[in-house]
Amino acid sequence: MELPSRAKGDILLPPGEMLDIRRRLRSLAAKHDLASVIACAFDHRTRILPFIFADLRMAPAGVRAIGSAMVDSGFEKTRIVLQQWNKQFDPSQMRLDGRIPDLFMVSSMHLHSAACDDLIRAAHRIEPSKRPLIIVGGPRFIYEPWQAFSADPNQPASADVAVTGEEYVLLSLLEVLLSMRAKNESMRSVFLRARDSGALDCIPGLVYSRSERPEGPAEELIDTGVQRLLGNLDELPHPVIGYRLLEAPSREATLAPQALAADRVRKYCKISSIVLTIGCKFRCAYCPIPAYNQRQHRCKSGERIADEMGKINETYRINTFLGADDNFFNDTAKTLDIAEALARKVSARKRPHCN
Repeated sequence: MELPSRAKGDILLPPGEMLDIRRRLRSLAAKHDLASVIACAFDHRTRILPFIFADLRMAPAGVRAIGSAMVDSGFEKTRIVLQQWNKQFDPSQMRLDGRIPDLFMVSSMHLHSAACDDLIRAAHRIEPSKRPLIIVGGPRFIYEPWQAFSADPNQPASADVAVTGEEYVLLSLLEVLLSMRAKNESMRSVFLRARDSGALDCIPGLVYSRSERPEGPAEELIDTGVQRLLGNLDELPHPVIGYRLLEAPSREATLAPQALAADRVRKYCKISSIVLTIGCKFRCAYCPIPAYNQRQHRCKSGERIADEMGKINETYRINTFLGADDNFFNDTAKTLDIAEALARKVSARKRPHCN
């Protein structure tokens, strides 16, 4: 489970690159009318204390981050489906903007593997010529990407590609594909061309399969290597965007015409998870966090965190926040920066962001 690290000096993205790739994609987005559905796999059989309530009342940060990155890159037709809220969701019946989406992305933890595999199999019920490009990610595939691909000829349904890194890896994949895409060509078709031509080999953080038959089981897996990490987390897209992409809770197998209205988000999402810092200086034998972060400690500025909390509260009236953090006290100066920035928001003995 221990992930390898890139060579020293080649671990972090150049400063500003995360902003630049989103600018480049906005130019490409104007030429490509993409529709995307992002699903968060969730197996309700795994619900246990002490997470009951929070597991259904806190939209996961991972899928929200991907949704925010897509919209901030110019792809407005993006919907996030949480199986926590939509148990009957069937990818084979999904329509967005009146059509089968171009991209179907699934994020999963190991705990929800069965639900994730069911989503992939359901997407494979779509006719191959109309099937979206299936992309998987999340903790399950970061550590065991081969689970995205089936070698069983009796059950060959697989993802097209596994993203073993963060938002930048997905955006890099889209940049390559859209740069090659012909007019009216499906995203799955251009992916297959890019895969076979070697155009994806320059994107660290991908795993994909090859086989003799297009719809056959995986025969070979290609791993493009370890991702480069975003060093300055202030360059991430603002998380306030992701909440306006959420599919409303429903018992339907299909998608609603519109996402959950902003004034109804708080009814279903009582808690907002906020990424504060990523990485840990300790080297506990049982923990994969230091290796995943290639021994880097990354964080947001205090002002950025205060801004995220303020905008989420102003837009959706959510006033309970969970600081998603690997080791908050990793760096004293950065910890104080966050604490002091939040303290400056307090005035007249009133807690900020409360209503």
